Amino acid sequence: MSHKYFDRDSSNWNILDFLKHVYLKSLEIIFDQELGTRREKAREHLDNYRTA
Repeated sequence: MSHKYFDRDSSNWNILDFLKHVYLKSLEIIFDQELGTRREKAREHLDNYRTA
């Protein structure tokens, strides 16, 4: 089973784009499901990424 990212046309694959996608998705999941410090850190990283 492959990640849905790879359902794209192979000419659009980019390892850095894939890693960024997975990283951001992971931060969003942590923010949505965790409590406390982990949630706060995930929000910090998401905010930093989105304002960069």
